[in-house]
Amino acid sequence: MQTTHKCTHCAKRHKEETQSEEFNFAVLVALVPLMVFTLFGQIGLF
Repeated sequence: MQTTHKCTHCAKRHKEETQSEEFNFAVLVALVPLMVFTLFGQIGLF
C-alpha cells in the first residue's frame, strides 16, 4: 500500500503494526510443531 503523505503518527502506527505482525507470526510458527505432534499422536503415528 502506497501512501502519499508522511506523518509521524502514521509512521509510528505502521511500525507498531509491523512489530505486532512479526510477533504474531513468530508465535504461530512456534506452535506449529506442537499442533503437528498432537495431531499425529492422536492419529497414532507417534
